[in-house]
Amino acid sequence: MNNGFSLPRLLTSGRHEGTIVWLCNIGAEQYWHQQTKGIADREEDRIVNRIEEMNLLLCRKQDVLILREQPDPAYLSELSRLGFDLPRIITVSAPDHHTPISELVLQDDAVLRTLRELADGSATVYFMPYAVTELEERIARTCGLTLVGTSSALSAIVNDKIFNRRMAEDLGLPVCEGIVCGSVEELPERYPMLKGAGSRIILKEPYAASGKGLYIVDTDEQFNALVARLSRFSSRRSQHPWIMERWLDKSADVNVQIYVGEDGAIDVFSIKRQILNGTVYIGSQLPAELEPEATDSYLEYGQTIGRYLHRLGYRGVAGIDSIIARDGVIIPVIEINGRFTLSTYISFAPHILGNKKVFSRYFRLLAGAPIDYLSMMTRLEDAGLRYGPECGSGVIIYTAGTLPNVSVGEDKRYMGRIFALVAADTWQEVHRLSDTLEKLIDGLPEKTDAVQYSLRKGSMI
Repeated sequence: MNNGFSLPRLLTSGRHEGTIVWLCNIGAEQYWHQQTKGIADREEDRIVNRIEEMNLLLCRKQDVLILREQPDPAYLSELSRLGFDLPRIITVSAPDHHTPISELVLQDDAVLRTLRELADGSATVYFMPYAVTELEERIARTCGLTLVGTSSALSAIVNDKIFNRRMAEDLGLPVCEGIVCGSVEELPERYPMLKGAGSRIILKEPYAASGKGLYIVDTDEQFNALVARLSRFSSRRSQHPWIMERWLDKSADVNVQIYVGEDGAIDVFSIKRQILNGTVYIGSQLPAELEPEATDSYLEYGQTIGRYLHRLGYRGVAGIDSIIARDGVIIPVIEINGRFTLSTYISFAPHILGNKKVFSRYFRLLAGAPIDYLSMMTRLEDAGLRYGPECGSGVIIYTAGTLPNVSVGEDKRYMGRIFALVAADTWQEVHRLSDTLEKLIDGLPEKTDAVQYSLRKGSMI
């Protein structure tokens, strides 16, 4: 990593400096840790891989963005209207929607040649992937790009919930009451140490991401049934550790984004509150509505965690999930994502929009007819929801490729996701717009089943 590189600065005051090659290689965890895969959901994989378009929220006009295919022109036009810079977009020749994007890049001589020419033509070309695995290291070496981030080996260590817990303990930070178990067989032995009268227990796989590998149990019967089920798969991974923690009632879920510089400078560039209705994820609030003392604590925790990571040799973006307990105690590390998260991509939107209050919304949609970006814009316009720079409020749909416009199966259903930013000058107006958006989506005539996505803690968002 170049000593002068600071992502928060290049996305704000230094937007004219250098060139960044962006790659949204979601799914990096499969390269860091061997995991047992369940039954593949090809349609879900297709949608997740099209999330790469939200990288456009970070790009500058001199940058280069690698995608599977060119985005919907209506989507690019809308981003330009809103003040977002459009980069040079290069696409792979075989836009497979299921193969990881970095594998497609390494198989594409034309893309590799373009990246080499780009690196040869300038001394300030940086390669900024969502995460660093051996694949992105190979791309950087092959093309002569300056890779921003830490090594794939250290990334694997940081993206380990057991490491996260032990790091917090080393730093003397508050942690949830819990135990690390070396195998499934240890779980029943250690369970009585945590289980109290009426206590809820959560089991965590150390390497799982996007809300997977989390199991909540309320009764002994549920626990025993879960252990029996997990034991059937444990023979494949005899030394597969687990974290078992006592559930902690919380008043807030908070995500903190930090940037760890080569020189040791730590930039806490975003603090978001994740809003839930019971256990159902509603969205992320930026900036977080927290007491000033809590915000100050998070700024301090971000510095402390960042310095620890820097001493390990970690560089780049890290997303930290945390909670505030009912009694006000902050548990600053639930898990660390040593990579971008989807939260990273919306972190600088207020800078482009004019420091608005922003609420991200997330919906899953199953439709009986295709819904494209232009039709969504028309619906927002008709409902008075479309964001207007002149008034500084409204709704932005910030991906197009994830919309339900590809049929699923023979019954011609269309599955997709709607990612929206609701922005205004006041939270009161944001909430009004958000409620109206929810009603609009629920009333879409094509909809066969519109369900707000329930994202468990530790999800990509």
